Amino acid sequence: MSSLGLRHARPDESMTDDDYMAWGKSANQAEYMRPENADIVQLLEEEDSLDGVLEVPFAFKHVRDVRAVMKLAVAVAGELREDLVRHTLFYPAFTSFSLGFSTTLACAHRAKHSSARTIRRLSRKQTEACVTWGVTVATFYLALVETAGLFGKQSDFTLYGIEDKWRLLSDERRWLCFDRVLQCAASGRIAAEAWCEDESADVPPYFVDALESFVAAYPDRRFE
Repeated sequence: MSSLGLRHARPDESMTDDDYMAWGKSANQAEYMRPENADIVQLLEEEDSLDGVLEVPFAFKHVRDVRAVMKLAVAVAGELREDLVRHTLFYPAFTSFSLGFSTTLACAHRAKHSSARTIRRLSRKQTEACVTWGVTVATFYLALVETAGLFGKQSDFTLYGIEDKWRLLSDERRWLCFDRVLQCAASGRIAAEAWCEDESADVPPYFVDALESFVAAYPDRRFE
């Protein structure tokens, strides 16, 4: 699952921001022809508005990691609480958790290759850049989901009852009006930090708990 590249880091792990950007963009170029990235490349070529993802260092790797982690999280949630995965509020909860996970993933990777060494010691400028990168990764990942579903749109519905409502997320007013998206995003950040520290960390429980709390907070609301 992991493609953070932390175990294959350059000897100088305190690289400057410019060096990190150059290395990350070079990694993106190298990833372009890899078969496992075919659907990512196809979406990039079809949607000009998503070109910005190539400006995010190590974007391909981050998108793959978010995708793998969220697939596992949803699969486990579907096994444990199918009612929650089928719930209409699954979509905003999933989106905000993915967003939180993506931003911390970008921050953690940058911290590992800086003198900071930890997320909390990144400079304000570095943190702001990483958050922007994470949002871009999450946006691209959600575009992939909107295009093809989590496991394939037919499989999503057959296995877990997840309907094709992803297009609704393009209108941020539909999901940002739920105050608890902030808590879901925070859960995603905590899960990502744990996972970046130890790849054996169990992410699904963070997602299941966040989804359960989100649905419970809005017993009379729907996402339509």
